[in-house]
Amino acid sequence: MTTISPFAAGSYLTTRSTSQLLAMKSQLDALTTQLSTGRTAETYGGLGAGRSSSLTARATLSALDGYDAGIDAAQTRVQLASTSLQQITTLTSDLRRGIATNPQGVGTTVTAQLGRADLDGAIDALSQSSAGQYLFGGRTTDTGPVKSTDIILNGDSTTTPKQDGLATLVAQQKAADLGADGLGRLQLGATGAGNTFQLSEDQADTTGETRANFGFRLVSATATGAITAAATNTATPATVTGLDHAPVAGESFRVTVNLADGSQKSFDLTASASVPAGSTTAFGLFGSPATAAAGLNAFAATQGGTVASVQSGNTPVLNATFGGGAYAAYDIGLSGQPKVGDSITIELALHDGTKTSVTLTAAASGTTATTGTFAIGADAATTAANMKAALTTALGAAAAGPLSASSTTRAAEDFFSASTASGQTPKRIDTSGATPTYKDAASTDTVIWYQGDAASTDPRATASVRAGANLDVPVGARANEVPIQKALAGFAALAVDGMADPSGSTVTGRYAALTSRTSTLLGKASDDPSLESIAVDFGLAASTLTSAKSQNAATRLTLQNTVDGVESAPIEEVASKLLEMQNRLQASYQITSSLSKLSLVNYMS
Repeated sequence: MTTISPFAAGSYLTTRSTSQLLAMKSQLDALTTQLSTGRTAETYGGLGAGRSSSLTARATLSALDGYDAGIDAAQTRVQLASTSLQQITTLTSDLRRGIATNPQGVGTTVTAQLGRADLDGAIDALSQSSAGQYLFGGRTTDTGPVKSTDIILNGDSTTTPKQDGLATLVAQQKAADLGADGLGRLQLGATGAGNTFQLSEDQADTTGETRANFGFRLVSATATGAITAAATNTATPATVTGLDHAPVAGESFRVTVNLADGSQKSFDLTASASVPAGSTTAFGLFGSPATAAAGLNAFAATQGGTVASVQSGNTPVLNATFGGGAYAAYDIGLSGQPKVGDSITIELALHDGTKTSVTLTAAASGTTATTGTFAIGADAATTAANMKAALTTALGAAAAGPLSASSTTRAAEDFFSASTASGQTPKRIDTSGATPTYKDAASTDTVIWYQGDAASTDPRATASVRAGANLDVPVGARANEVPIQKALAGFAALAVDGMADPSGSTVTGRYAALTSRTSTLLGKASDDPSLESIAVDFGLAASTLTSAKSQNAATRLTLQNTVDGVESAPIEEVASKLLEMQNRLQASYQITSSLSKLSLVNYMS
């Protein structure tokens, strides 16, 4: 409903004067408010055309506050992670340098204590957290990424089933490698005609699967003088002859390959319809188990080797059958009585890619035999018996020394390559058959040392911080990154060897063989990728965060100036306008007051 204001003749000037006075009073009030608050207006509407600039600038300032809060938290995270990596790097380099400068060490007990102390230090470094989030678990930040050193080495009896630790795995690996007679799964046959006996690889292994994974492999036998050595059987590697089913899309499994240099390498494969050229993570889909087995052999061939074992965490388990392997054998004998100094050298290969050799030298009759020598007997038959006995002793020493040390480092390396991902548990040994093999089914009774995110993505990408409108800084890390695995395996190998084989401390050559292999493991922590390269990643992240914070500060200053220019009222200008308005209003009041007293009588007087 519209109201019509009354109008009286002669009231226009009065009404206009009143409106002007009210407008001036309103301006005076606004100026007074600006002077007291320092603001141009109390609402965005009062800012006029400048409100859009103010709103946009304030939104960006709010975002910058969020970025800087994230940067502050990330800088703490990056600093802690860098410190942890530096600690592990220092432990690794110090231990390796100590081994290099004193290869015979300070005694097996002290060395084991050093290994345990270094492992403790590394596990502590990997257990760091910031703001309630663990740093080395990838995307898993609410639980510790690694088990304790005690559980890693000794297992966990509080679980069902009981979880075996590294000490148990090393002991079982040693037993499988050395064999029941302690000769590294080599066999010495009976002495036959011509004072000849056979030295061969494990003949009880009818498929070649055991020889592919355990014990010594015969490389060569060379002899001088009257001692003879002739190859009678040539070794051939086993291959996968069958699978119980062809892997389906998404099914994952771990394949261990014997490489051309004699070492082993594991690959985690997932069956997929699409297999990029040269992929070491994807395995094709095949129409039958037979073609899948052929595909598995072909994959190993692309890596320059043959399949040694298959491990699956799926249901049903992917079971592989091996066959076609042949053992190497040499006939060793005498063509007559040897002379002093005649010798035979047996070269042996180990499954870590190293080699060792056993040399026997004929010594004069009546000489007390020592390791590496045999006495010339009264006749060739006696000499052959002495040579065979000496070879048995020498092979036993090589098995108890280099081979046993290799068992420790191999088991440690495999243990620390494990994760919670399907099929990626440590390998366990099946002793139910005539000869040991690795189990096809991933174990459920073994400690999984790493409990963090097990995805195959870039570790750095598992956590990031938004440091700008278009800037995400990756700051993630996993404790199971390959260089860290190798460092931990090196520490643990020294710590656990005596636990798994207490009598090993008295074996000649064991300590030197163990420290040599440990040094090699620690050296792998400096390969590509390396501990140093991880540290560089965090150094770059720290630099990026610092630069982003500086950029944000400069942007904030510019935007704050924009906001101040729109929202802030200049005190000097407001005070001047306020004084002017007060004077104008006071004058208007005085004139209005005088006019209100004006009458015809006053006017004529």
